[in-house]
Amino acid sequence: MEWSDLQVFLAAVRTGSYTAAGRLLAMNRTTVGRRIDALEASLGVPLFADTPRGPAPTKAGERLLKAATDIEREVAGMLDDLALGAQAAGSVRIAASAGIVSEFLPQLLRFQQANPQCAIELLGELDALDAVTCRRADLAIALVRSPPLRLAGEQVAVLSQARYVRHDLPDDAPHLGWGHELDAALPGGHWAAANPSGEAAERAGLITCNSWPQMKQAVLAGFGSAVLWCFAGDAEPGLRRITPPDPRHDCPLWLLHRAKAPPGPGLTKLIAFLQQALATRLAPDKDIA
Repeated sequence: MEWSDLQVFLAAVRTGSYTAAGRLLAMNRTTVGRRIDALEASLGVPLFADTPRGPAPTKAGERLLKAATDIEREVAGMLDDLALGAQAAGSVRIAASAGIVSEFLPQLLRFQQANPQCAIELLGELDALDAVTCRRADLAIALVRSPPLRLAGEQVAVLSQARYVRHDLPDDAPHLGWGHELDAALPGGHWAAANPSGEAAERAGLITCNSWPQMKQAVLAGFGSAVLWCFAGDAEPGLRRITPPDPRHDCPLWLLHRAKAPPGPGLTKLIAFLQQALATRLAPDKDIA
């Protein structure tokens, strides 16, 4: 067994497919499959089994995963100690609830500048939990009260919401709502319920949006008023609060990854960085009404 074989195995577990692992490792799918087959042959046990969500490690695969993760962590630490950390290249795919990642682009830029070897891909997903569960994303920046058992991670902050309108518009400016697409992707979301959504918004004849950036930009453009996250609304000089935050619409913000796929060095660094950077970014989220 060689370390490079374990790297192929780790990539296959984390990405969920030989094709995606090949992209990550700059090799074709056939080569990835051949390396996994050789690893299974050398150990004499199958490492993957088919499940409704795609291939998943067997019991033997889980044991190998733990050992491979420990080795990877030790190698990454050694490279950092020798100032060779840049050799540990990787990529991270990020999904965020309703596109709220747009508020954290400055923090992601700082991370990218400090870690140019770690490529970041921002995905246009509405449901970040589903994106990570189905292996389309590695990290979810998720608005959820408590994460499902299949995901693991850290809570960064609790966000509040209030209604905002542009400074030159009256308090009774028309309300904006969430569209059918977001209503279908995040049904019953307590934070999404802060604005009328789906059929309710349509019956009321409201202009609707299907992502956080759309909603915020629509309020800034003067389309009407909407309930926005306070940390973002308060930072916009062109907006003013017209209601106090409603505690019913408070929501924790989480950094989540798949529980059974330990994060690699790049994702581990990003999570640690964002924990501190986002906590600082969100600290001013106070009631100023």
